[in-house]
Amino acid sequence: MLVPRTGSAAAIAIVMSCALPAVPLTTPTAQGATTVMDSSTNPKKTVRVGRFTMDLPGDAVFDGALLELNGVPVAITPRFIKPRVEREAQKNWRIIEDRNRGNAEHKATRKDLAQGAVIFNYDHTRITGEGLDGEPINKVVHSTLAYQWFNNLKFVLGNDSTLNRENQIREILDSILLSGTDVKQALCYMEGCLTYRTGNEGVYVDINFAERPNLRAKFTSKQYGGAANQYLSERNKNGFSPADATAWIMKSEFQHRTYRNTKRTVNNLVGEEIIEASTEKSAEGYLTEVNAVWYYPGEPNRADKPEIRLDLDYSYTTKQPPKNGTGFPDQEETHSVREEEFMKIWDDALNSLVSK
Repeated sequence: MLVPRTGSAAAIAIVMSCALPAVPLTTPTAQGATTVMDSSTNPKKTVRVGRFTMDLPGDAVFDGALLELNGVPVAITPRFIKPRVEREAQKNWRIIEDRNRGNAEHKATRKDLAQGAVIFNYDHTRITGEGLDGEPINKVVHSTLAYQWFNNLKFVLGNDSTLNRENQIREILDSILLSGTDVKQALCYMEGCLTYRTGNEGVYVDINFAERPNLRAKFTSKQYGGAANQYLSERNKNGFSPADATAWIMKSEFQHRTYRNTKRTVNNLVGEEIIEASTEKSAEGYLTEVNAVWYYPGEPNRADKPEIRLDLDYSYTTKQPPKNGTGFPDQEETHSVREEEFMKIWDDALNSLVSK
């Protein structure tokens, strides 16, 4: 299940949502709220995330991703030159090699592949006992970790918990070199795509905006089985008690405002939309955060209906409490994101979100 990105402020907001009255905006529909900005002054681009596409402002920048491919994590980090990836891989190899020197089963091994990737197999451990079927178990498992540089991106595949997956990791490494946005049957991370047939997959993509340094977005999708997920509003809210909440609000000068809290259908998927703002006193002044979430719980064992979540977060700090209460900056603030701009970016993204 996707974990909601909430902190203490959000927990307090749930308990004391009456701190400030809700501020109604245009009512969102399946097509979103009313457009308030000229698209010619705010050019958009279409990005591929997971098995979906959506429109974002032209200054949207890929800021990292984690793909989960049938139990193999693939961490992708931008802005890496090849020598830097090689140094990091060598540093970790020395650590792995040193801790495996006394391994009774097998020393750690390193394999340098033709395409420039490197694979480490290590922490070999023998498992013995009896299986659930009553048959004896006597086998050796090991961890696998791999590094690959491609197109100024660092790829790290596997970790200490990735057991006996070298062949699968090699297949993923081969698909990295074929990475592109036109790949069929692909899982995308904004800067490219990996060929991967659907099944047991998770996608987490971080995005920031070059011209809006305090604005961030995150796209998440995950296939799952078992019991159906609940909407965010249906989950148990294990926050502060009312007494603790009141004390914390007084101390932190906490303020809260709800802009939207409603069901919203996107691409025929009935999700839940929540947009809130909060302000609390911090060491640097008064921190205000505006958080927008659209969440679709998905359906278990349905590859075409994964759990989906889109976040858009904006934050800023002022020396004094906001003049007009918590929310977006005052008009005289420079280099800030206005309410209309934030809502347009949000609505454009949701209105354009479609499976590819």
